[in-house]
Amino acid sequence: MPVVDEAGTDEAQTGRHWLDDPPTVGAVLVAHNGARWLPKVLSSLTHMFHAPTAWQAVDVGSTDGSGELLADFFGPERVTQAPAGTGFGDAVRIGLAELPDTAWIWLLHDDASVLPGTLSGLLDTATSEPDIAMVGPKIREWPSLRRLLEVGLTVTSTGARETGLETGEPDAGQHDRPRDVLAVSTAGMLVRRDVWDELDGFDPDLPLHFDDIDLGWRLARAGYRARTAPTAVLFHAESSRRGTRPHAPGDRPHWEQRRAALYTLLANTPMPHFVWQYVRLFVGSLVRVIGLLVGKDPEAAGDELLALRSTYLHPLRLLRARRRRARTRRRSHKAIRDLFPPYWLPYQHGYDVLRDTVTALVKPETVSSRGRRSTALDQAPDDAVDLDDGPSLLLRRPWLVAVVALVLLSVVAGRGLLGGGLTGGALLPSPSTAGGWWGLWFEGHHDIGLGSTSLPPLFALPLAVVSTPVWSSPSLVVTALMVFAVPLAAMTAHRLGRQISPHRIPRLVWAIAYAMAVVATGAVAQGRLGTVVALVVLPIVVNTAWQLAERPGWQLALRLGIWLALASAFAPIVLVLGLAGLLVLWWSEGRWVSRQLVVALVTPLVLLGPWLAQRALRPWQMWWEAGLPTPGTAAVHDVVLGRAGGPGAAPGWLTVGLLVLAVLALVPSATRGGVQLAWTVALIGLGVALAGTVVTYSPAAGAVDVAPWVGVPTVLWIGGLATAVLLAVPAVADRGRPLVAAAVVVALVMPLGTAAWWLARGSSDPLDDQPREVVPAFVADRPGDTVVVTGRVASGIELEVVAGDGPFLGQEAVSASTREVDRVGAAVRRMLAQSTESAVATLSAAGIDAIYAPRADPELVRRIDATPGLEQSGSDDPDSRVWTVTAAPSADQASAPWWHRPLASLQVLLWLVAIVLTAPVRRRADPAPLAGDVEEEVTP
Repeated sequence: MPVVDEAGTDEAQTGRHWLDDPPTVGAVLVAHNGARWLPKVLSSLTHMFHAPTAWQAVDVGSTDGSGELLADFFGPERVTQAPAGTGFGDAVRIGLAELPDTAWIWLLHDDASVLPGTLSGLLDTATSEPDIAMVGPKIREWPSLRRLLEVGLTVTSTGARETGLETGEPDAGQHDRPRDVLAVSTAGMLVRRDVWDELDGFDPDLPLHFDDIDLGWRLARAGYRARTAPTAVLFHAESSRRGTRPHAPGDRPHWEQRRAALYTLLANTPMPHFVWQYVRLFVGSLVRVIGLLVGKDPEAAGDELLALRSTYLHPLRLLRARRRRARTRRRSHKAIRDLFPPYWLPYQHGYDVLRDTVTALVKPETVSSRGRRSTALDQAPDDAVDLDDGPSLLLRRPWLVAVVALVLLSVVAGRGLLGGGLTGGALLPSPSTAGGWWGLWFEGHHDIGLGSTSLPPLFALPLAVVSTPVWSSPSLVVTALMVFAVPLAAMTAHRLGRQISPHRIPRLVWAIAYAMAVVATGAVAQGRLGTVVALVVLPIVVNTAWQLAERPGWQLALRLGIWLALASAFAPIVLVLGLAGLLVLWWSEGRWVSRQLVVALVTPLVLLGPWLAQRALRPWQMWWEAGLPTPGTAAVHDVVLGRAGGPGAAPGWLTVGLLVLAVLALVPSATRGGVQLAWTVALIGLGVALAGTVVTYSPAAGAVDVAPWVGVPTVLWIGGLATAVLLAVPAVADRGRPLVAAAVVVALVMPLGTAAWWLARGSSDPLDDQPREVVPAFVADRPGDTVVVTGRVASGIELEVVAGDGPFLGQEAVSASTREVDRVGAAVRRMLAQSTESAVATLSAAGIDAIYAPRADPELVRRIDATPGLEQSGSDDPDSRVWTVTAAPSADQASAPWWHRPLASLQVLLWLVAIVLTAPVRRRADPAPLAGDVEEEVTP
């Protein structure tokens, strides 16, 4: 039996001025199916130091014997029966009608137990100053008895009930000073009878929720004060909120609480802010509905809509409520502003919800920790126990240490990439704002020089979404992906490794080896953003496929399709590899996953949509990743050694040891099945990579064919070999220490050797962070487009039409009209052959007002100088020349077909729906019964 001493001693009664002339108090106890708590509640009422003057109990349609318990305790004459569905405020009115007039009214619930000094503590505060009209106790949780529930109430501008307490905050005396508040709970509320009559009690339109906040708000505007009385303690089971009260006909629906919040705010908000609040709550509720649907909480979303409908479809009810409140207002809202929480609190709550939602969706790895305690339990109390500091952080959290080390190494290796936006190699600069990528996705006309109305590349959509929080600096997203490619790939690989092997250190080495394979190919140094993103996502794809094989289900299949679509958006060749992988999964698992594999295959086809169809028209363009179609230079031996060719590739000999270990991994029979599957995946990657070394593709009609970059399948080949070695670890571990030591040394050559090479060389070249001018700045600022002419007249020239200072990432995949390209090309050739003014007029009609030759051929300069309609302009480079068109450019911008924007919006919607469908559905469930709560003693 806990001993509670707040206001619970005879000494606490000394010095109470009101004892000389005690105020009269009429107590009203409202019960509704509260037989579970009433025995303890009624027992606590028998030990009060100061009892109410009169009692009245109101039983609201109870069917569990609550009425009989009340009649036995108070007597039948002090119990009034109310029909089911009667609100709390109406029940109080019924009880007051049976009571004599008293100075104060004390309201009690059937699940709230008091201490002997609860009423005395309330009266101490209530009689301390004449303008105090409402007092509330310090409310603790029943049955814990120590956790605080409420010490005063207020409400945020979005309708959230705010107590100012942390969840589960214990009572340690931190709130024991009385203070003014907006309202107090109806459980234990002490209110002056004259003020109650003046304000006409609780609003009948608030039968259950927010009646306390509404009354306190009206009381404050009427010039009175509500105050907490921390010496008065009450224990509340909160049965209605927790759902532990038995349901009965007439009970309020779940959406009533939100309706009451909207009604309370709109009925009491002062007129200068009412219109804004009216619109804000409406729009905010719709946003909440969308958020709840995204979070897969359809019941809560339905409640929000029902509450919104009930509030906004009855404007006359709001009008009448505001008129009633206007009659008793004596103070301005500004005078009571300090009773409300700060304006930023709703946004803090929104951030907390968003953080929790993202955490739940991402499902980060958690490592259970165990507190250290002394094991010397048999020693005498006086014996000194020398506790050391325990194992080092490296032994306790090796993966955490590894990730931190990889991040630091990435910063050192990326020392030449931290000064600004990245560009170089295959990587184009990012747009000036995230709106560039959003515009690329939704705009009807792409300003890429000659203009284009073709569909945008799909990778622009995830880039737009991720860069929106850093709207003015989207280059930060690209920089983070390129600089921290190694730790990102290692983290996704390590999560897959937990599925593959239970051995902690081998899978850590395996994850780091996979991550090092990303930079070893030269993908980062060459600015291959598509390869980097695809290789970061690829372990997630394999992990999801693994889970699908173990637990077939349509949600996992859909999730697999989403990840596959995301990787394919940046590197379309992943779709080919994924199709081969799905065939392997079907072959190994058979009919059990056939339906799920169909979902996993159809999903990326639907999500990639028209963009995939564009690539399928030229199948070899599946090799074209995000960024410029820079040719690859890999030979067969490069691919076998895990290299994709070009600058930035690590020495191939670092991978020889891995090849040897992967072959030896086939020897142990105990693990041969898994090793063979890993070899199958590796050979798929090898086969696709070798095929890429013998084909070419054309990025646009009439463009020069280029050799594919084979970085993605090459890393898949290396990753498959490393997985085969990881799977063979259990069989090798028992073969003797010398053999194990030799295998460990060989296995560490690749990750450690690649890491050393990576640090020495760095991640830059040709990728760097220096801005590059496609055309001089003064030319880029001109209103028209610019023709960039390179080459020599004798050997042939090449043309490129750019808008402004050149294309940004994503615009390289948008092709200009073939007809316009041919027309401009013919005009330039005619100008160089005959120097005719008609050719210049053709350029002007195409929106071109400048010609730029970065490395000017003397013969080219002579012929352009002789062309009428062109003026020589200055240049910032003695080897370059600029000519401007005298006539103003007058290009007609063609608009995309009407169905482009709806199609783009539909694709966004499809992605959103697919992601929402993969999230777990939250269903409303009543909390578990509070076992033993009524057995807890709350009185000394």
